[in-house]
Amino acid sequence: MAEVKTPYSVDTDNAVDKYSDMVLRIALTYTRNMTDAQDIYQETFLRLVKYRHTIESEEHLKAWLIRVTTNCAKSFLSKNQAYNTEELDENIPSEEKFEANEQSELYEQVLLLKEKYKTPLYLYYYEGYSVKEIARCLGEKENTIKSLLSRGRQHLRKALEKEGIHL
Repeated sequence: MAEVKTPYSVDTDNAVDKYSDMVLRIALTYTRNMTDAQDIYQETFLRLVKYRHTIESEEHLKAWLIRVTTNCAKSFLSKNQAYNTEELDENIPSEEKFEANEQSELYEQVLLLKEKYKTPLYLYYYEGYSVKEIARCLGEKENTIKSLLSRGRQHLRKALEKEGIHL
């Protein structure tokens, strides 16, 4: 007898409560601007409301949110560049998420990396994802993520040494 699979139902209020910090931090890694990050945050959760019927499980929901957030951020940045607008020069309130000064300086240096390096580094070190999970979330091969992490660490190490920061 075939097993009938019950559809997964997304509780959007619960999803916002559970994943709002993660979505906002990912958006901040791209924009470095709280106002723009909040716009991306809002767009991400609006899309969740619209496409919640496509979510298959809790694991899929988390990966979907990461993917949509990064896509919204990239789209936002390309629109910003297309219209040749300048971002506001706001400091990210690092004390909200990171206690130690070294971590704050490190986080700032991560934000300065190219997009292809900063997203995997952020997901790996700040969100605690495994290489396999990052690959699945970003739609890349595991070896690609390993390479991006390795190269990102090299770029980060050079940037920190240039700033006189030794970890």
